Amino acid sequence: MTRRQRMASIFALVMLALFAGWLGNHLERVPVTYREAPQAEARRNPYLALERFTMRMGGQLTRQSDARVIDRLPAGGTLFLDRQRAHRLPPERLHRLLAWVEDGGYLIAVAERPGVADPLLDSLGVRHSETLPEAPRAQQRVLEVTLPGMLRPLRIDASWQHLEAGGRQPDWSAGENADGVGKQILHFNLGRGHLTIASELDRQLSNQRIGAMDHAELFWTLLGEHDRSSPPQVLLLSRLQMPTLLDWLLDNAGAACVAAATLLVLWLWRIVPRFGRAQPEVPPASRELREHLAAVARYLWRSGALATLLVPAREHFRNRLALRQPGIAAHPTRIQVTALAALTGLSAERIAAALDGRVDAPHAFTDALRTLRDLERQL
Repeated sequence: MTRRQRMASIFALVMLALFAGWLGNHLERVPVTYREAPQAEARRNPYLALERFTMRMGGQLTRQSDARVIDRLPAGGTLFLDRQRAHRLPPERLHRLLAWVEDGGYLIAVAERPGVADPLLDSLGVRHSETLPEAPRAQQRVLEVTLPGMLRPLRIDASWQHLEAGGRQPDWSAGENADGVGKQILHFNLGRGHLTIASELDRQLSNQRIGAMDHAELFWTLLGEHDRSSPPQVLLLSRLQMPTLLDWLLDNAGAACVAAATLLVLWLWRIVPRFGRAQPEVPPASRELREHLAAVARYLWRSGALATLLVPAREHFRNRLALRQPGIAAHPTRIQVTALAALTGLSAERIAAALDGRVDAPHAFTDALRTLRDLERQL
């Protein structure tokens, strides 16, 4: 490298160092905020931002989906009750919930949409306003809510759903509709506790809208005014699960289920074979020929085939007669009957019936066999 090239390189490095120093003195780091797409946790939990906001403000928010926690709510604190709760608020549970409010609890409930059953609103005599705006969601409207004791109003999203109080009048309300009858927020004092009913509060406190206007401040102001716990303890009941068949049976027919299960266990205990020591196998019984012949004879007797049974007895007697009295056996049956009657002293009629008579009745069969036996003994 020549001397001129070295000087050019040194000059370039000096100029780069001076430029970097100038940039360091004149440029400033500025934080830039940009919105990302909702992540998996935010998509699963629409109140994730509300949970983090409550924690940041010093409170605690717990989310549940099992409505049975209403049966064991701690004293004080706040319960935030979301929509789709009609099937999980039977009269007994609703009565316990209102008793908890009267004992000092604070309940924030989102009103169900028009046409959906809402036992909580029905118990207070609150109903949906029948007057609807011409274009309910044509443009974003702002509602100013002035809570008791506040110097300035809070700006929140206006709702096209409005509520009308029935026999029980609220202690304060906010958000009148066009005819001045319906309200967006109704607040009741129940005993030592408080109850706030708001339409579309779930949308205002969702991940998308909690940072807009004064939605978060409205929620925290309500907690500061009516929550008796320190720090504020909030239980959020959202996306209540449908009860399973087993849960429904246990809640509504627990005694019957226990009785049916007991009967089933006893029935299974009775019919299921119980295994013990193996018993020795019984050796197969050997059948004799006479047992087989006796069985065949019983079958023929029951079938009425008496003549068939008498054939071997007559054949057997004629064989014996041929051995003992061959002279008589060589003659025809008529002469045999006369000779045998003279030889044995039996009547000729009995001998003729036994040797060649018809057997149609059991007594005739037995008489023929008896005669053949007596003749064989006399030979």
